[in-house]
Amino acid sequence: MPRLFNAGTNVLNRWTGPGTSNSVPAAGGNDQNFNSISDRFVEDGSYARLKNITLGYTLNDPALKEYFSKCRIYISGQNLITISDYSGLDPEIGNPLTNNGGSARYELGIDRGNYPQPKSLLLGVQLSF
Repeated sequence: MPRLFNAGTNVLNRWTGPGTSNSVPAAGGNDQNFNSISDRFVEDGSYARLKNITLGYTLNDPALKEYFSKCRIYISGQNLITISDYSGLDPEIGNPLTNNGGSARYELGIDRGNYPQPKSLLLGVQLSF
């Protein structure tokens, strides 16, 4: 809880004084709990993901040959399934940063609350004349 906004619901059980939770730190903002050396924020980030898949069928009907040299129907999907026990939004995390040289690098393995990769489904028809 380095920020005092957009926290998960587990912060509702945070330490608020003697006799309360000792497993969730007190809300402090800034660097009170976030920069302390601890394995509290380390978890297994392994996952399996169906990243890209396309299924298509080319129609070979002689009646269509009159109009089209090729007619293909397809459906394509991205990020349809992710299997993981990771508690964050997306186990494939990385925060794009820019160094002094201007090239992008990634802060892999550190989840700073980035939005997950969107799922998408595309249905299409490919026609050649």
